Amino acid sequence: MNEAFGWSATLFSLVYKIPQIVKLYQTKQVGSLSFLSLLCQWLSYSFYIVHGIVIQDMPIITMGVVSMAQSILLLAMFAYYKKKQREQPINQVESQ
Repeated sequence: MNEAFGWSATLFSLVYKIPQIVKLYQTKQVGSLSFLSLLCQWLSYSFYIVHGIVIQDMPIITMGVVSMAQSILLLAMFAYYKKKQREQPINQVESQ
């Protein structure tokens, strides 16, 4: 029964970031995101993975690995769209 709770928590942990990833992809606006928060999430998932390995808990390891991948994706998207937003005014001036 304990493992059922672990896998349920893992499932919800993996699903809750998907709307943020989709919204960021669609809007390409990073103004409402905190890079520091995303970085802290990535760091916390690193510790979850290590903890899961030490106690040999597969739900924690799975949650940590997949959530870390989602955080890395969000960090990469954040950096990419932030750079594009900074370049946009320059491109608009050049085209006039």
